[in-house]
Amino acid sequence: MAGRNAVASSASSARHRALMYGAVFVGGAAGSLLREAFALEIPGAPMLTATFGINVVACFILGWLYAIRHRVHAHVLHLGAVGFCGGLSTFSSFVAELERIAETGGWIVGIAMLAEIVFGLAAAILGEALGRRTRIGRARE
Repeated sequence: MAGRNAVASSASSARHRALMYGAVFVGGAAGSLLREAFALEIPGAPMLTATFGINVVACFILGWLYAIRHRVHAHVLHLGAVGFCGGLSTFSSFVAELERIAETGGWIVGIAMLAEIVFGLAAAILGEALGRRTRIGRARE
């Protein structure tokens, strides 16, 4: 009897991992596609680029998801935080745009970097505050 329980537990664990990876995959694809669409459609000013806005939005969503993490299923967090926000936000584009800004005016890069960090943190704090007020049912495990 103990052998059957171990097999059932192993199958359940494999199913759980497969759903988790699937959620990350779907969320990542959606976030990446949305980022690319925004990057193509929002030209941005010399210092405030599309990546700036996209990363701030991702920080807001991450803050909101952090606040509701105990009230939603783990797969929702994998889909939203790891997948969607991971695909939506991009550190590599942030650094590449900082390098481009540095080529046009050295001191402006510091302002751009600081602005993205400050606005990202503010967005995450605002998202968390909103998430604490959001009514969502308890997670089922």
